[in-house]
Amino acid sequence: MIDRKFVVFGAAFVLRLLLICLFPSLPDLLTGRVEVSTPVNSFKRHAKSSPLPIAVFYFLVDLLNAYALLKISESGQSIKSRLHTAVRQHVRWDGVSVAAWFLFNPFTIATCLARSTSVFTTSGILFAVSNAVGGNSINAMLALGFASYLSLYPALLFIPLVLLCYDRRAQEPNAPKVALYVVQHAGLLFASIAGLLGLSCLITGNFWEFMSATYGFHLLVPDLTPNVGLWWYFFIEMFDSFREFFLGVFWLHLASYVGGLTARFHRQPLFVITSLLGVFAIFKPYPSISDASLFFAVLPLYRHLFPLMRYTFFAVSAILYSSLLGPAFYHLWIYAGSGNANFFYAITLVWSLGISILLADTVFAALRDEWEQQNPDQKGAEVRQV
Repeated sequence: MIDRKFVVFGAAFVLRLLLICLFPSLPDLLTGRVEVSTPVNSFKRHAKSSPLPIAVFYFLVDLLNAYALLKISESGQSIKSRLHTAVRQHVRWDGVSVAAWFLFNPFTIATCLARSTSVFTTSGILFAVSNAVGGNSINAMLALGFASYLSLYPALLFIPLVLLCYDRRAQEPNAPKVALYVVQHAGLLFASIAGLLGLSCLITGNFWEFMSATYGFHLLVPDLTPNVGLWWYFFIEMFDSFREFFLGVFWLHLASYVGGLTARFHRQPLFVITSLLGVFAIFKPYPSISDASLFFAVLPLYRHLFPLMRYTFFAVSAILYSSLLGPAFYHLWIYAGSGNANFFYAITLVWSLGISILLADTVFAALRDEWEQQNPDQKGAEVRQV
């Protein structure tokens, strides 16, 4: 009998290869789309051509990402952690199904074909989580350091990730104290980032220029090229005298979710990571469909929460609606000249609304699951607002 894993991974590779062979202009077309490429992940900003070996390399990275996702699913951390066991733990998808959901997601395929550098950030995040659930905290911190080095924002995942590592470590004898464990792994994370920065300094020869062109670009958001996020239009309309203030407000808003979600769901650190990936897909400065595809990829880990979700239809409808009309509105604005920036920004608001509804609904389902675990006699009871 043919292994399902081999069939799924092989079919995903063949599909990508067929698309690039049958439609040779498709990668360049996707690279130029603002929904796929941003100023910080665009392939055009890093290379002039895309030979087939580079495309195949991206295909293989996608398969590795799916393999990491498969390992996360097989660990069972999403349904049973050290401090929490899901009420509906029998309702789940196997690892191959979760990997297939990721590999055949159109957003994932588009990101791969566009050769977006977000693929490597996704690798760092997924392998960090995969190593964490596998009990290898050192590799988890190194992978997170790699992701943070590439895109900065994954560093916000440190707290839930180190809690996820500690959950595995605490089940072993002679477990260290939480504070000491966190400090040790924070040092490891900083050391990994510092090592990569040092290597970059040796290559570029000018450390401060490198920092300004990379992390300074992330933090100060100088390029207001349209994307699927919320920042670009706001700062186009912003008076320069208020720019620094609202930059701080926007970054503080993004970072504020870490503490609240971690405090409330400290018994489910993997769910905190999942929720934060949804937050990043909405509120980071330069989001793309790659961020949404990563959030959608980890959601099937919580298949047991789907029966508790209430607004899935509205969320999916908003996401599909904006996915179809987004390119049309951008064309009307940029090429046809029969629209303006409000057209495209309005549809990106619908996109963000759809992801927000899905994220909020998932959080509600997780809260309901915890409540039912603490009150078994209330399982399935109707919830009414009072």
